Amino acid sequence: MKRVAATAINSIKDWFSGPSAKDVMDAHNGAGPGFDLLRIGLSLLVILLHSFHTAYGVPQSRFLATGWSHPIWAATLPIFFGLSGFLVSGSALRSHSLKVFLSFRALRIFPALTVEITLSALILGPLLTTLPIWDYVSDTRFLKYFGNIIGWIHFELPGVYEHNPSAGIVNRSLWTLHPELLSYVLMTALMFSGIAYSRWKTTLLWIGATIVLATYNLMTGKYELTGIYNGGVLIYYFLTGILAYHWRHVVVINARLFVIALVGAYILTELPQTTFLVLPLVNVYIMVYIGMMKLPHVKFLQSGDYSYGLYLYAFPIQQAIVQFLPDHRNWWTVFVLAVVITYGVAALSWHLIEKPALRLKKWVQNAPRPIPSTTEPSRA
Repeated sequence: MKRVAATAINSIKDWFSGPSAKDVMDAHNGAGPGFDLLRIGLSLLVILLHSFHTAYGVPQSRFLATGWSHPIWAATLPIFFGLSGFLVSGSALRSHSLKVFLSFRALRIFPALTVEITLSALILGPLLTTLPIWDYVSDTRFLKYFGNIIGWIHFELPGVYEHNPSAGIVNRSLWTLHPELLSYVLMTALMFSGIAYSRWKTTLLWIGATIVLATYNLMTGKYELTGIYNGGVLIYYFLTGILAYHWRHVVVINARLFVIALVGAYILTELPQTTFLVLPLVNVYIMVYIGMMKLPHVKFLQSGDYSYGLYLYAFPIQQAIVQFLPDHRNWWTVFVLAVVITYGVAALSWHLIEKPALRLKKWVQNAPRPIPSTTEPSRA
């Protein structure tokens, strides 16, 4: 009987065996081979979701929150933030320098963001506003829109997109800038306190945050899923991504586990009180698995890091398409045209703005230096 049980256990182990995420990353110079296409895919999913919003308006597209595709839309941004936490954690641990980390984040986020906000306010706005140009620039909403550059979020420019289904919204994607910046504040605090460099301290922090947030959600329902998750949940996924990076050496990359995770995530998303239980770990596992896949190299998509530009520039372009093509106001037309146009804009943004800005990394003092692996006892 014991022999039969041992055989069954070994069969199960073999069934769910595989290389760890760390093994795969070590074989690819410390990077996940599938992360580039994963970022592109997530950006395209956001554009697809916003194609419904811009074509029909949010109230008319509420069916997305109850249909079969709802778990996909609900998971897109959390996985995006989990991916960010995973990658940013790796960057922070490699640099072991708060100054370098903050400089690198600023160089990645703010140049393209500044250009997008400026182009929207100074070019797109004057061309599309229904107001006289003096009324446009003297309106307080015009100046407030520049606050988006520092995370002071405003969606309106005077007289712009007033008659679209998503009336008055210039760039809905900007709402995630606030939780994104707060996520970097969290990482800064973890680095400053030393928690970021300790696997067990990070784990204890994640467990504590899970207990507190799950209890609060049970009492108030504030973080329950209604359409998409709010900013607090996204920051929690960022922390979960950090946790996954610390434990990457035990995260098994196995296709059967991946299928189970997909089915489990789909079911759990539709159940109440799962926001801070198993679901985040399952979604982050899905993210890590795809990131470790050897996906085909698509040259025109991966000739630059276009995912940020796709995410950042798409919504104003979609709104413009809806405004100029009222007779073709359907999600598929908006999606196809937006992807084509935004890809071109994102490519220009990468080669003319983002990539040159990132070259300034070499001028950042206290360049990254090697540190011991977090798998060593001294760093745990």
